[in-house]
Amino acid sequence: MSAPSDSCDVAIVGAGPAGMAAACVLAKGGLDVVVLDEQHAPGGQIYKGVEKVFAQRPQDVPSLGKEYAAGQALTRRFRESGAQYRPGVSVWQITSDQEPELALGLLEEGSARMLYPKHVILATGAMERPVPFEGWTLPGVMTVGAAQTLLKSSRLLPREDVVLAGTGPLLYLYANQIRDLGIMPQAILDTAPLLTLSSGLLGLSALLACPKSVLQGMHWLWSAKRKLGLVQGVRTLKAHGNDRLSSVTYDTHGHEHELSTSLLLVHDGVIPNTWLSMSAGIRHHFDSVQSCWVPDIHGAGSTSRKDISMVGDGVRIGGASVAVLQGERVAHEVEAYLGKKDRSFLTAEPRALSRQRRLRRFLDQAFPPTNDFQLPTDKTIVCRCEEVTAGEIRQVAAGGCMGPNQGKAFTRCGMGPCMGRKCALTVSQLMADARGVSVDEIGHYRIRSPIRPITIGQLADMPLPSENTD
Repeated sequence: MSAPSDSCDVAIVGAGPAGMAAACVLAKGGLDVVVLDEQHAPGGQIYKGVEKVFAQRPQDVPSLGKEYAAGQALTRRFRESGAQYRPGVSVWQITSDQEPELALGLLEEGSARMLYPKHVILATGAMERPVPFEGWTLPGVMTVGAAQTLLKSSRLLPREDVVLAGTGPLLYLYANQIRDLGIMPQAILDTAPLLTLSSGLLGLSALLACPKSVLQGMHWLWSAKRKLGLVQGVRTLKAHGNDRLSSVTYDTHGHEHELSTSLLLVHDGVIPNTWLSMSAGIRHHFDSVQSCWVPDIHGAGSTSRKDISMVGDGVRIGGASVAVLQGERVAHEVEAYLGKKDRSFLTAEPRALSRQRRLRRFLDQAFPPTNDFQLPTDKTIVCRCEEVTAGEIRQVAAGGCMGPNQGKAFTRCGMGPCMGRKCALTVSQLMADARGVSVDEIGHYRIRSPIRPITIGQLADMPLPSENTD
């Protein structure tokens, strides 16, 4: 088998809804498209394992929901598009805009190589927001997203005594998914504040824009209240145990409650996965509404680097439907950039996309990030890799530390195996709060390549461009 070509017109990083949709448009337009995916099958997180589920467990499809089922048609269209799909590939580097040529460093089948595209589309999707609280490092505490991944990929269900805690649509979606498969959660502890008048008005706007989605959400909430032990207005969540989780405590209206459990699944929404875009030097800013870092975008998906576009939840959380629409629009924009299509072809934002944005504004208001998780107690471990607490972060900030990068010298926070992926957001928020400045002013960890583990041997064995051609 010949080695893959070391050049292409467009490289797309990520094969979720946005990446697949963009690839279909670009391939149809006659461009040489390469889709790089760390997963071993297309679909991203939202459509994870969709081909396998339809082929081997079709009886589970109704429980996973209509949006998940919609991924089968998109995945099939992507497979038939003519785009070159390369699964199991990690991108460990994007060359800076100071380099003479745009290049991606790849790790594929254990070997390092370089790919030289004319343009890159980052469709890296979302990651779960860090949820630090006292006891979250105990065995038996997982995220809802991780549990849902196990459900989709292997039909692994939680224990009967499972407790769900946090906020966001995924919390209720997962609770209803496992209920349909026979597992009744012991309780759902919702940390979101009760709806205000302004969020109610936004809800009415969302209902008019996307009635099916809003009514589905109302059904999930009704089911949680009537059948799944929903507790609202939860504060001060704590996990307890010696070697592993044994109980959970929480406050409601000033009263503490305790539940015995061996499994706690937590969730506080999702945020854009911006690690690769930050390493590429793309400008970002802190979004106060979604309380996370987002890239500066103009047009459909253009960034501060003319040779890199971004799309989907890696730009701003919008969900699968928005990601597909954005993916198609960004693909047309890239075609124009490469001279394959006149820019006059680029149309105004589709009405369907505008309607979805109205839904998202309501969800942002109804499920804001939990303050207790963003600014945890002093004894809470923030950096799991180096076991650094929130109190230590506050102490170095009070001592004059200017930001997360300088803080590494004092605490090693962000220098462990996860390279700061699990603590970066919390560290920036803690330092900003301690110093009384904005998160934008405090800044984010400086992300350097390689952003994925790679050995010196793999780098030394990397073929030169002339050695990597057919």
